[in-house]
Amino acid sequence: MSTYEQLKGLKVKYLSADTSGDRVVEGELFYNSADFNLKSHIAVGAFSSGGSMLTARRAMSGGAGTQTAGLIAGGYISDFQNATEEYNGTGWTAGGNIPTALYYISVAGTQTAGLAIGGGDPVKQETLEYNGSAWTDVGNAPEIRKMLGRAGTQTASLFAGGNDGPNAASSEAFTYDGTNFTNITDLPSNRGAGHVSGGSQTASVHAGGSLGPPGLATTTVEWDGSSWSEGGSYPLPGQNQHCSNPSGYNQFAGGGYVSSAVSNKTLFYDGSTWSAQANMGTARQQGAGFGSETAAAFCGGTTGSATGATEEFNISTSTILGASWSSGGNMGQARYNLGSAIAGTQTAALGFGGHEPLRAHTEEYNGSTWAEQNDLNTARAQLAGSGTQTAGLAFGGTSPVRALSEEYDGTSWTEGNDLNTARRLLAGAGTQTAGLAYGGHPPNLNNSEEYDGTSWTEGNNLNTGRRGLVGAGIQTAALAMGGTPSKVEEYNGTSWSNANDLITGRAYLTGLGLQTAALAMGGLPSANKNMVEEYDGTNFTVTAGLTTPRSEAGGAGTTTAGLIFAGTPGPGGIATTEEFTGASTTVNTAKSIDFD
Repeated sequence: MSTYEQLKGLKVKYLSADTSGDRVVEGELFYNSADFNLKSHIAVGAFSSGGSMLTARRAMSGGAGTQTAGLIAGGYISDFQNATEEYNGTGWTAGGNIPTALYYISVAGTQTAGLAIGGGDPVKQETLEYNGSAWTDVGNAPEIRKMLGRAGTQTASLFAGGNDGPNAASSEAFTYDGTNFTNITDLPSNRGAGHVSGGSQTASVHAGGSLGPPGLATTTVEWDGSSWSEGGSYPLPGQNQHCSNPSGYNQFAGGGYVSSAVSNKTLFYDGSTWSAQANMGTARQQGAGFGSETAAAFCGGTTGSATGATEEFNISTSTILGASWSSGGNMGQARYNLGSAIAGTQTAALGFGGHEPLRAHTEEYNGSTWAEQNDLNTARAQLAGSGTQTAGLAFGGTSPVRALSEEYDGTSWTEGNDLNTARRLLAGAGTQTAGLAYGGHPPNLNNSEEYDGTSWTEGNNLNTGRRGLVGAGIQTAALAMGGTPSKVEEYNGTSWSNANDLITGRAYLTGLGLQTAALAMGGLPSANKNMVEEYDGTNFTVTAGLTTPRSEAGGAGTTTAGLIFAGTPGPGGIATTEEFTGASTTVNTAKSIDFD
């Protein structure tokens, strides 16, 4: 009889905890000496939230690339769209627009070598290639189609089926080698309305979709490079479904319009049989998918209205939790344009001042509730802050426009030396003994000042003067985000340098974190009040949006445990608080092995 070591090339580990040792390997046996059990880590499939798309949209026909380097283009909101978006496994950034706004355009390939064909109304036959930054029209496909099934890469692809009008499904198929199109044998039957498809030019799979009308396909057909054959039966017949693997044979698919309802069901195809997998968190149709059968992403579509929600599917020994917001305790006083201790934490935050009316109120947050503290010496709004809950700093504000600076010791406020320049709608960063004030109004100021715990000293100017901006970081590594006009700059303790801009420029937003790990939250105009972008020191990506849209709010914490509170809407501001939890990964509990 063979031993485990002979079969696996490994000995059974003797561990004191499920996650001890140098690795977690699916299927590898180990003995847990704490609970006297032979165990193994088992990979399971689950969905988690990804960053929301920049523009919610529906009527897409597939995406390209991998879960950490995805690509989508076109779609429909109230009209056809030409926007391209790229996904990095966390959030979305804008890519180059397609030359013509289109919906139901079929996308294949990768993020840096994409291919898109057809779409539109009236239906087009243009073929577009993407190089990672721009699309190029390379001629016409042999058929006029939208919602084609797609498989393969930019230089070796296959397209089949689709619709040539509102209802007419097609069986025609063709390949593309990066230069020329070649017609191939037709599908065994018509297959349109966004059927599930993927694979390579010589090994593709096509399932579900519309047969006509009328009728839905319950079969799977496979292409081997020369002919079609029937594969496993398809148990979730529907239209406008998502599929994840444009260049891989095994497929992960789901959603769509099934049995007269929008679905959240998903399936996996192993080359012969479709099997049920975990349900999506959001039932949807007309969206896009990309990735592999074990690491996929579904995005966009409609739940009854267009959505920008992204969900990631992973088969793993770990559980992946997407970033999220949850409700915290309400402040005692509703307000907006308040100051906050930028170096505070999610469980030890400080908010002070604000409108409306003009307030001097100070409140401390302990992670669940806010408590009133001693007031500022001077009521004001549109001020900035730095420091912590027990060592805070408040400076600037209105009205009138002020240069006042006050220090907080965890109990009361004490007047300090004034700013050199009176200002409001400014930004702050740093601590009570190493603070930074920059920008503001009036007019749009570009000067910055450093605080050493006693007095303010002029520093080098911002490159762009502005008001309504927000700060993050420390005195020697600060970040200036947004404002009017909206720009991003970094400070190294001596000078400011321009950085990559916010994906969506805005003013009167809220910031938290460090120069290399920051959040930019909410802001104006009103359409951006729930937008949250995360900065990694180089680029911004969209992450989980605010539950309560707001601007002119206070903030504290980090990109793993953040806080936003108060702000507008509301004529007198709002008092609500939201807590941010960053994305995380935890190892699943190991399963005991039962030999009975």
